[in-house]
Amino acid sequence: MDKQSRMELRRKAGYRDLPKPQVKVQSPVYSMSFACCNCKTSNMRQFNLAPCDYPRTIECPVCKGVAVNLGRHFKPPKNSDTAQWKKVEYLIEHGFVFQKIRTIKNSYDSVPYPETLAQAKEFVIKYQQYAAEPPYIKSLKQDK
Repeated sequence: MDKQSRMELRRKAGYRDLPKPQVKVQSPVYSMSFACCNCKTSNMRQFNLAPCDYPRTIECPVCKGVAVNLGRHFKPPKNSDTAQWKKVEYLIEHGFVFQKIRTIKNSYDSVPYPETLAQAKEFVIKYQQYAAEPPYIKSLKQDK
């Protein structure tokens, strides 16, 4: 008699308990990047919420200022690169929070974000219809 058969006989006789099913606790689906333009830092945060319910701003853990949710695609510049941080701040002030912009419906092609502040100014004018809704922009200016 093989081991599997012996175990089944013991379970039926009540000598062995059935193994309890393992319950997997799911972690959050996404880590979101929160950036603070005051101290030029970026932090990844996870929440046990649906991605659409993630907070738009949190308190910066470094300077206690406002850290803005820039999504999971944001790649922060180096702390010493002030020109890039000025570009990031300019885009945030105008409602661009580094979400993918797709100009063609049902397409995977997205518009690349600008490299410089001068390009960012043109980008804001060209794609202003894709900026975050006005209450989002107002809340950022009030937090500052």
